[in-house]
Amino acid sequence: MTNTMPIKAKVMIGMVAVASLCSLLFGVINWHMPAWPQLALLMAAAVVSSRLKVKLPGLTSMMSGNLPVILLGVMQLGLLGSLLVAATAAVAQSFNSGKQKPVQFFFNICNLMNACGLAYFAYHSRFLSAHVGGTALSLTVAAAAYFMANTAPVAGIIGLTEGGSPFALWHKVFLWSFPNYVIGAGLTAIASLFSTVTGLATITGLMAVLFGVYQSYKMYVDNAGQPAPKALAMAASR
Repeated sequence: MTNTMPIKAKVMIGMVAVASLCSLLFGVINWHMPAWPQLALLMAAAVVSSRLKVKLPGLTSMMSGNLPVILLGVMQLGLLGSLLVAATAAVAQSFNSGKQKPVQFFFNICNLMNACGLAYFAYHSRFLSAHVGGTALSLTVAAAAYFMANTAPVAGIIGLTEGGSPFALWHKVFLWSFPNYVIGAGLTAIASLFSTVTGLATITGLMAVLFGVYQSYKMYVDNAGQPAPKALAMAASR
């Protein structure tokens, strides 16, 4: 993103920023006292999990392991608390020794807050609570809303600033990151079963599992970007 950014890209960034501001204002207006120890614990976990990043092949975007932490905030904190967790995750995820430009940093924070806000409203929807027994489907809908709200704007802004079809870019993001979202939603459901207020032991166990998932994903992505061994390539060409 440079000073020669297309007008459409600037408009899109403005819309994302306005939407995040609306979510933040709504959270402030409907503020209630959060569980401060839990909020601090989830914010710390957001920092750690956001640093477990994998660069998606053929794309300039990164994928991190902070989804379960953000969804736990959506489930167990108010809107403002969950937005604070998402903003913390975005800052930690975007921080990479000053290589990112301020507009990218700003866009990533706003975009992640929007995704968190949409997931919050989906999970706490009165319609779902009235027509769905239990929280499984509510969590599934929240994770799906988060996925769409997080990945679609990223694909759109990359397409507008770097060229290419936004839908084709989103399709690549979908193929690479969808398993991560499924795993993340599953880990969130498991972690939420241990206690109403997530404790240190639960978060520590979650971080350990996330680290294992991250290492597996990283190894797979790294191997996917390497050329096939010579013998294997010869066999495939026959």
